[in-house]
Amino acid sequence: MKFLYRWWQKYGNQLFWGILSILVAWQIYLTQGSFISETLYHIYPSWLFNPQIDREALYQQSTIQELSNKIVILETQNQNLKKIANYIDKSSNKLVPARIIGRSPDAWWQVITIDIGSNKGIKPNLVVMSVGGLVGRVTDVTPNTSRVLLISDYNSRVGATLSRTGYQGFIKGQSTHIGLMEFYAKVGDVKIGDVVKTSNISTIFPPDIPIGKVIAIDINKSPAPEAQIEFTAPIDFLDWVIVDLVEKSPLIDVLQNKK
Repeated sequence: MKFLYRWWQKYGNQLFWGILSILVAWQIYLTQGSFISETLYHIYPSWLFNPQIDREALYQQSTIQELSNKIVILETQNQNLKKIANYIDKSSNKLVPARIIGRSPDAWWQVITIDIGSNKGIKPNLVVMSVGGLVGRVTDVTPNTSRVLLISDYNSRVGATLSRTGYQGFIKGQSTHIGLMEFYAKVGDVKIGDVVKTSNISTIFPPDIPIGKVIAIDINKSPAPEAQIEFTAPIDFLDWVIVDLVEKSPLIDVLQNKK
């Protein structure tokens, strides 16, 4: 008995807690933790994780974020529409606004699709602009949509003039927001910041539409100098554009081609 008594005094406490730990662990295993949850709930209910409250808070947070995003989008669209409306009001030409409804990531700098077509008087080769300047020209038309070849496309060629000096050339797209202007002859007076506009001898585009500004010059390029032109229209993030419904007069084109 004395041996058992001494043993219990030495190891009894450890045995008790060991057995208790095993029982608790077995209970947790059988109840998948519900035993602890119930115990905590009875001690202090707020200790428990309440999924319903968290889901509601998460839903409210997501809804607020979604509404905030929509407000930002609507404000941006509103500002763009105001600029477009102001541009149309100040122009004497017959202009109609159109929204971009199609643009492929693989042809981002080549083609856009707009939401108006022949039902609104759209025809091939009509000029397309945006706030800032020239965007491109209409190439294909359906009753309700049109495809526009951007001036940034590799196949695009736009007759251009330096506003300050009147030097002539053409701008070809480079699939970026920068085009390359090749002059028709040797020129010596081209400066960074020179404004470039459509040429008065263009057979497609009306004269004096802003295109961009000179950002770099290769004056020694053969056979004629070249200049890099940064487009002033936001080609890379277009949302709304303007289509000029007035076609260029064929008679004017004939006379200009004879010069």
